Amino acid sequence: MKKVIRLTESDLIKIIKTKLNEEESEFIEIPANEYEQLLSVTGYNGAALEKTRRFRGKKIKVNGRLDISGKPVTNLGTIYLQGSLEATRSKLETLNGVTITGSKWYYNTPLESKEKIRKRRKELDDAQERRENGVWDLDYPNIDDEGLKANAAFQYLVENGEIEEITSEEKRELKNLEQRQLNISDRMEAENDEELLSELQSEYDELQEDIDDLLRKENNDVYGLIPKSFGHYNMLSFMTTYDDFNDVTIAVGTEYEADESKKEWVEQLLDDGGYRHFNQYTVERHIDGDEVADYFEDVIREWIYDDPDNYDVVKDLSRSQKDELWVLKMEKWVYENEGVRFPIKYPTKEENGTVFDFWDEDEEHEFQLKYEGNKWVLYKDGSIVQPGQLYDDEDTDDHQDDRESRISDIEYEIQEIEENPDGDLDEDSVEERVEDKKYEISNDPISWLRNYDMDVDNFIDEKAFIEDVAGDEDYGILNGYDSTYDIINLGNQSYVVMITDK
Repeated sequence: MKKVIRLTESDLIKIIKTKLNEEESEFIEIPANEYEQLLSVTGYNGAALEKTRRFRGKKIKVNGRLDISGKPVTNLGTIYLQGSLEATRSKLETLNGVTITGSKWYYNTPLESKEKIRKRRKELDDAQERRENGVWDLDYPNIDDEGLKANAAFQYLVENGEIEEITSEEKRELKNLEQRQLNISDRMEAENDEELLSELQSEYDELQEDIDDLLRKENNDVYGLIPKSFGHYNMLSFMTTYDDFNDVTIAVGTEYEADESKKEWVEQLLDDGGYRHFNQYTVERHIDGDEVADYFEDVIREWIYDDPDNYDVVKDLSRSQKDELWVLKMEKWVYENEGVRFPIKYPTKEENGTVFDFWDEDEEHEFQLKYEGNKWVLYKDGSIVQPGQLYDDEDTDDHQDDRESRISDIEYEIQEIEENPDGDLDEDSVEERVEDKKYEISNDPISWLRNYDMDVDNFIDEKAFIEDVAGDEDYGILNGYDSTYDIINLGNQSYVVMITDK
């Protein structure tokens, strides 16, 4: 008994929706590797594959990298390739009907050959149009930069014997030969003598050889050069189409453009392998000493702070030393100006340096020297007193020797403190030593880089290096073919011309 499959309403709705979606879908999607396998089944015929039952009436979307390299695939039919195509060395003849979102390669294929032929035909048609319009003639009033450079290249080819240009005399000779040949042709039509006909035919053939030689020269003009889409560094490139000198690449540029090209040549070497392509002397003489010095600046500053004595760096006075100096100087001033008995006791700095507080020898009187009204005023036990009138019972001059002795001691103590500061390093002194060391480094950066085993490449002035190296080389470095070049002068402009490929 057969098993009965029962469908619910929801199952039926799902089936109908799925069927409708399939019918409404524009593409049938397939992975690239599966498409490659299907091609082999149909004899590598994409047009035939799309007509099979599976794909009939549907568009094919291929996902991924489609690789038919070396396969006998002539066409891919109509597909949408969501990816790249690799068809090198295949038999691919066309990409009509194929949409590719990614890159495509089809070197060494019939398709590439066809495209080359179409491209060359277009180039020759454009050249003939230029010839007919005379836009590269040197006397053409609106001749452009490309036309001038083409003339420089043509002159180079003629001067170097690569091609021959017909002269005015040879043009006249060509017309004469053609007329003579026409006369012989008329005679041959009217002649019945076989022996004479043979002689006339030999003369006719000789004239034809001479005519062919002159025609070859006549066709050698500036319009036999095809401008290429690619350049040679900053120079324009042309391809020759002359009978005896075909498919040769010539680069042309002004001297300025050639100079810029040399810089580009140096830049490419640097991009390729850095400074190893250049001799050590050339590299080292372009080291930026200031940049090396700047690199070491923080290190130098750290050395100085770690060992200031080794760098003879000045220190600031400590706060306590400054206070001590203030007290000593005030004590000296009092001895010199106020007539206080020796010795002063308990000298103290008060109120942020506006009061000098002290006692006299017997500790009987407290004195204060206060800064008031832009001057120092002396107080004795709270009352203002005048210098030299501090005591009634004794002449203070009797203490003069002691005062002078103390003043001498104070001066010595002041000198000792000032000469032996124990505060922070003086910032100005530190920076002065840093700059001295940087100057030393900038004058001999090589030694410093070698001593610290550092890569000199990081400290090259690249712009100056490129300009100097390019300036030292001649234009031959731009010609990887044979290093030769010529300077061609046209009017007031000089052009650098070279054959870069034969």
